Amino acid sequence: MGIIRALVLASAGTAAALFAVPAIAADVATQLPEAAPAPVWTFTAEPYFWMAGLNGRVGVRGLSPVDIDFNFSQIFNHIDWSPPPVMLAGEARNGRYALFTDFIYLGLEADGTSPGPLALSAEVNMKTVVWSFGGSYRVVDNGTATLDVLAGGRLWYLDTDLTVTGPLGVREASGSKTWVDPLIGVAGDVALGKGFGLHGEADVGGFGVGADIDWQVQGTLQYRYSDSLTLEAGYRYLAVDYDEDGFVFDIAMQGPIIGARFRF
Repeated sequence: MGIIRALVLASAGTAAALFAVPAIAADVATQLPEAAPAPVWTFTAEPYFWMAGLNGRVGVRGLSPVDIDFNFSQIFNHIDWSPPPVMLAGEARNGRYALFTDFIYLGLEADGTSPGPLALSAEVNMKTVVWSFGGSYRVVDNGTATLDVLAGGRLWYLDTDLTVTGPLGVREASGSKTWVDPLIGVAGDVALGKGFGLHGEADVGGFGVGADIDWQVQGTLQYRYSDSLTLEAGYRYLAVDYDEDGFVFDIAMQGPIIGARFRF
């Protein structure tokens, strides 16, 4: 009988322990702090169109720089549509950290003049690639406004044909050039309510590494149509001053910009 009684007591103790373990585990779980959710990568892609006018000086080795000037209202008369322009920006974000890119391909045909004692007319055909890239860190995010600091580079590729016509005949020159400018800058957003917001960005670069100076500013009004689509329109100004080995590209591009940003 003593053995039977010991077995019964042991079985009862085991059952009680089995019932107690889940309760103890649940109680311990409620006392442990919840783990913070891991940051999630988000991506945006934005095709856009920048109706940029151009003014400044363009020169190719062997020919003096020529002056070019046309405003954004004339851009459709100067675009080389074969191949057509390509303009695309994108971002990959994880919490406060992000990678960004902005790619432009644009072919332009423009008339100009060459300064000097003789009246010279000029024709310039340019194929231009401008690729900005880098990373950013969000220093402000209060639910209404954000501010990012950024660093990266901007690659320029120019393929230029220059024809100068004057009393003494016609002179032609062609050349291409590629360089990369380091850059630093800021970008920010401010929510206005009802889906509207403001976006601004500015950067500066070059510092003599590639161009002497390379900088831009941009401001847009945004409308968040849905969680995955934001529309925006505004104005952009981009200037660069490059002069090396007879190749001159000292220009400013400015004009309205429109785009659609897709988030996924």
